[in-house]
Amino acid sequence: MTDPAKPDVSFLNAAMGRCPVCGKGKLFKSYLKVADSCKSCGQNFKSADTGDGPVVFVILIAGFIACAGLLVSFLSWNWAITTLLIVWPATAAIVSLALMPVLKALMIASQLKHEVRDQ
Repeated sequence: MTDPAKPDVSFLNAAMGRCPVCGKGKLFKSYLKVADSCKSCGQNFKSADTGDGPVVFVILIAGFIACAGLLVSFLSWNWAITTLLIVWPATAAIVSLALMPVLKALMIASQLKHEVRDQ
């Protein structure tokens, strides 16, 4: 049984950059800047503060992908050092840029679901 005071939060909508409550409005007003509220349902996003949470996960995921790829391509495929230094830092940067808004949105949705508020 759900509490009627709690908003019904969709993590899929949040991951796609939409309002986690209604799924219609935008969660971000720019690349990583969170909107003050949803223009469709009026959900307030001002109290959502992700801090460094998403960054930690991005660093761990992108770092693992880049380091594992570097080791495999160096040891198994015998790539040249210059190729490694071009491919894997660029891969880490692209993965980081792709994951950051998704993980930030998921953290905001989690805060809304669990009613985390600033004190």
